[in-house]
Amino acid sequence: MTRILVTSTLAGDGKSVVAAGVAAQLRASGASVRLVRIDDGDSAAADAAQLARVNGVRGASAPTAASDIPSDTDHTVIEASSATEIDADHTILVVRHGEADDDTVSRAIADLEPGAVIVNGTPEHGAEAAMARVSGLGAAAVAAIPQDRHLAAPTIRDIVPAVEGELSGDETLYDEASRDLVIGPVSAHEGMDYFRKYPDKTLITRHDRTDIALGALDYEPLCLILAGGEPTLPYVHQRAERESFALIITGMTTLEAVDAIGPLYGDSAFIGQRKLDAAIEIVAANVAIGDLA
Repeated sequence: MTRILVTSTLAGDGKSVVAAGVAAQLRASGASVRLVRIDDGDSAAADAAQLARVNGVRGASAPTAASDIPSDTDHTVIEASSATEIDADHTILVVRHGEADDDTVSRAIADLEPGAVIVNGTPEHGAEAAMARVSGLGAAAVAAIPQDRHLAAPTIRDIVPAVEGELSGDETLYDEASRDLVIGPVSAHEGMDYFRKYPDKTLITRHDRTDIALGALDYEPLCLILAGGEPTLPYVHQRAERESFALIITGMTTLEAVDAIGPLYGDSAFIGQRKLDAAIEIVAANVAIGDLA
């Protein structure tokens, strides 16, 4: 059995994203995999619940004590905030681009001697420079994960208090996030190609533009936000009761609501099936597990 520790320099660097992606790759190779979150921080419970959703991987929906990690699979991927008391064959250190300074990263590399360092959240065209920087600090191997709008996006539950809104619709979607926040177009006729352009979206439009709202619902948004008050027709509420989307009603104007939602990006928890699917895909596309297997 191989134990792979995934840890990070700072909280919020993205170690849960990497742990989920690595475990999914190992499972896809045909190996049996266990994925655990060590009980060592405030986010441990939420992380464990998210990691337990990785398809085909053994795990628990609650954090695990460092002394109680089972040894019943080909590979065990262990997410921990600290490497203390974790006996691992390989260590992956996750560093978020632009967060930890060089001294912090170099100390972590020296202390942990990781088999790989993964730089998370690299900007477009910035991966090569980010990897070179970490290599210069002593890392043996470096990979980069680009910024991802889906992973950065706020969940529906995050949006509601920000816009002082009222939430209804499909409750199973409340902890999900969509990739794009789309403002309704001027006319419903223009909306057809516009809505099709953004398949994974939350739409925000004025409450009195029922034509825009109903047009958007034909393209299955995750969430519909009506700004300025209640919809002028009860039909929107009726569709929210029987179809798979969330509905937020806010008294803010469209511009005010967009301004309130904007700061939420990049500061949202890693929860929900959509973010999990995005994490597994982006890690598979950018990180070769190589000799970690």
